[in-house]
Amino acid sequence: KALYILSALSCISVTCSSGDSLNLAFETAENADLTVLGAEGLLNHEGSYALTVNEQCDYILKLSFKEHSSDQMGSGGNNFEGGCAQNSGSTVLEHNRNWLQFPDYVRETTGFDHASLYPRPCGLEPLGRRQPRYDVNFYNVPAYVRALWKCEVFSLPEQCAYSQPDALGRGHFSLPRLNNNADLIPNTPRSFQPYPSFPQALEYEGLMVARQDNIPLTYQDMDNPEFEMGSYDGDITSFRAILPYQYVTGSKTYRHYWGFPVYEYQTLPYLPNLWNVTFTPTTGFIDVYIQGEARLCGEAFNTAKQEQESA
Repeated sequence: KALYILSALSCISVTCSSGDSLNLAFETAENADLTVLGAEGLLNHEGSYALTVNEQCDYILKLSFKEHSSDQMGSGGNNFEGGCAQNSGSTVLEHNRNWLQFPDYVRETTGFDHASLYPRPCGLEPLGRRQPRYDVNFYNVPAYVRALWKCEVFSLPEQCAYSQPDALGRGHFSLPRLNNNADLIPNTPRSFQPYPSFPQALEYEGLMVARQDNIPLTYQDMDNPEFEMGSYDGDITSFRAILPYQYVTGSKTYRHYWGFPVYEYQTLPYLPNLWNVTFTPTTGFIDVYIQGEARLCGEAFNTAKQEQESA
């Protein structure tokens, strides 16, 4: 295992690619099995989206959802103990995949094609992130492309093994790097890197890159939302909001959290420059907002939205 970790780190620490990557631009939706992405539509969670564009030509994209019994959040725990122990045989360690397709006008305006919702009753590594949580991911690639991100897996919860037999698996461990500063990942905040001890890549999600200068050591250290970003085959492909279950469970008051990401060598102008999370206990709805530079605004946006939502 140590050798596999070193092999993976040797690839992601310098500019490299998977070597024989597939040109996913030539893949079509008909070739992909979208069922691997989980339940479509967020129906169990009463999920919905809303998109507006303000006078400054900034988009505000909101994803709303509620807890559902299938999430098993109350059956989870912290630090992979009890029912979350890897030898427990419990279903709470399995990935519970859900996703929502956006209309074309949302992608044309925000750059994001679809979103996913992962209830994680046991959380994921490392350290303080091993706690019940919801992960909300916004992807800038089509769903049929993400459905091709397969890998050989190990451990529980399952993650991509560090040694992969083909291009699709190796794509999880290929990061964009700068020639003049290999320590920075373009289109991510300055301190964002894969976890150094165990690069964490998840099937159909890609490699996770996160803030390394303030990793929560215990679950008590992470009681507010945080965000990570995802990468696949040398591209930044997702923006992920991590919502600790303790942030909303048992709360009787309205809660609101926000942050202002700043990116290094940003070439994706639509990436969120503001994100926030609200919880309304009277309705049970959790709302995740991202805001950034719109690619459609004014009359062009209004026309596209009206035509596609009335179709």
